[in-house]
Amino acid sequence: MSSLQGKRIGVIGAGAIGGVVIDRLLATGVTRPGDIVACETKPERRHEIAARYGVSVHEGPEAAGAADLIVLAVPPPVVADVLGKIRGLLGGDRVVISFAGGVPLAFIEAAVPGVAVVRVNPNSPSVVGEGFNPVTYGRNATGARRALAGAFLQSLGGHPEVEDRWMNLYTAVTAVGPTYFLPVLDALIAAGQAAGLSRQAAVDAATATAIGTAHMVARRAETPEQLKLFTGLRPLDDAALKRLVADAIQVAVTRMEDVQRKIVGG
Repeated sequence: MSSLQGKRIGVIGAGAIGGVVIDRLLATGVTRPGDIVACETKPERRHEIAARYGVSVHEGPEAAGAADLIVLAVPPPVVADVLGKIRGLLGGDRVVISFAGGVPLAFIEAAVPGVAVVRVNPNSPSVVGEGFNPVTYGRNATGARRALAGAFLQSLGGHPEVEDRWMNLYTAVTAVGPTYFLPVLDALIAAGQAAGLSRQAAVDAATATAIGTAHMVARRAETPEQLKLFTGLRPLDDAALKRLVADAIQVAVTRMEDVQRKIVGG
C-alpha cells in the first residue's frame, strides 16, 4: 500500500509542472482527486485543472497549508512570498517539496523552520513516469516524512539523492537535457518523412534508436566515443556537436546561478 494513501497533497502552482504532478499522482493511483488541493493564481488554469482532474482548486496558497505534503511548483522569484503565506500553517510533521530551480535547500529550510524540506530538480520525461529527478533531503526529512516524499517522487520516475551544491549543474544536464535530444529526434523524424516514411514509422525508428543507444551507453563499459566504432558511417561533425552541447550547459548553469543570486543574494 502506498504511504500516500489517505494523505492530503497540496500543489501550489498548477502550471506545467504542477499539472504533471497532479496527472501522475492520479494516473498511478497513489492518491485520489479528493485528497489533492491545487492552488493557482490564473482563473482559466484553475477551471481547466478542476474540470480535467476533479480536484479542489483555490487561488491562494493558504488552501494547501493543511496538506500533509505540499508541492511548490511556482516560479523561483515568488517562492519566498508563498512560503511566507503558509509558514504559520505548517506543523512539524509536514513535508514541503520544492521544484523551484535556483532556490537552495537552506533558503527554504530557513523560511519554514522545523518542517521537512525536500528539493527536487524535475525533468520533462516525468510526464510519462520516466523522469530523472535529482533530490536533496533537508535535515528534518527523515523517517516517515522522508518515506512520504519518496512515495510521491516514485510516481514521477527516478529520484537519485545528490548534494544540494550540484543542483544547478543537474538543471543544465537533466532538467534542460531533453531540449538537447528533442531537436535531434525532430530532425530524424522529419528526415525520415521527407525520404518517404510515414510519420509513425519515422517516430518509431527515431525513438527506438534513441532508447536503444541510451541503454547501450548505460549497460556497456565502453565510452560513447568507443561505442561509435560499431558504426562505420558517421556523417556528423562530432567536435562541433560537443562544443554546442558544452556551451549550452554552461549557459544553463550561468542562468541558474544568476537566479540563485537574485533570490539569496551574494
